[in-house]
Amino acid sequence: MLAEMLPLLVFTTFAGLAAGAYAIDALCGNGRTGSCAAESARPWLFPLVCLALLGLGLCGTLLHLGQPLRFVNGMANPGSMIAQEAYWSIAFGLVIVADLALAKVKGASVRPVRWVGGLVAVGLMVVTGLAYYQSLGLPAWSGAATVPLFLVGDLALGAGLCALLDRSALANGILAAANVAAGVAFAAVLCAFGLYVARVGHDATGLLVAAGIVGPLAASAAAVATRAGKLPAQAGAVAVCVLATAGVVIARYAFFAAGMM
Repeated sequence: MLAEMLPLLVFTTFAGLAAGAYAIDALCGNGRTGSCAAESARPWLFPLVCLALLGLGLCGTLLHLGQPLRFVNGMANPGSMIAQEAYWSIAFGLVIVADLALAKVKGASVRPVRWVGGLVAVGLMVVTGLAYYQSLGLPAWSGAATVPLFLVGDLALGAGLCALLDRSALANGILAAANVAAGVAFAAVLCAFGLYVARVGHDATGLLVAAGIVGPLAASAAAVATRAGKLPAQAGAVAVCVLATAGVVIARYAFFAAGMM
C-alpha cells in the first residue's frame, strides 16, 4: 500500500508546498521587500525553490501513472481530473518561470505576477482536492472535508515554506499570524475529516491526532514563540516549516490509507 500512495504523497506534498507558498506570498507580501517569502537580496530564490518543488511533485505524478503514454492519454481527455491537474500545474509552472525571469532581470519581484501565481496556485490546490473528492467508489475520499483537507493543508505548507525562505519574517507578525491561522484552520479540517471517515467505517483517529499535534499545535507554537522572541529566528523558521510539513504528510498518509483499505 505504501508503494501505491508514495507517488500521491510526493505530488501533493511538493506541489502543495509550491502552490501554498505562492498563495501565502500573494496575501502576505509587502512593498518594501516585494515578498514576505524571499530575501530582498535574492528575489529569485522564492520562484526558483517553488519551481524545483513543483518539478519534484510532477515526478510523483509520472511515477503514479507508470507509463508516459498514460500521461498523454490523460492529457487528451480535458474532462478528466488528471488532465485538469496537469493543465493547472503547467499554467502554474509557466507563471513561476515568468516570475523567476523577471526577478532575475529586474532584481526584485513583480507583485502582479505573484498575485497571478497565487490565483493559479489556488486553482491547482482546489483541483487536486476535487480529483480525490470525485472518486465516488472510495467513500473515505468523497466527503465534504476532502477539498479543504488539501487546500488548507497546502496553505499550512506554504506558510511554513515562506517562513523558511525568509527566516526573519516570523518576527514581523504578519507571517506568524498566517502560520497560526493556517494551523487553526487545518486542525478544524482534520477534526471534520476524522468525524467523516469514522461515519463511513474507518478509524484514522491515531494518525489524525498525531498530525494535529505535530502540525497545527507544534508549528503554531513555534511561530508564536519566534514572534515573541523566545526562539531564535532561524531555528523558529526551520521548526515551523518542518513541523507543518510533517503534520500535513501524516494527515495525507491517513487520507490515502483510508481510501485504499
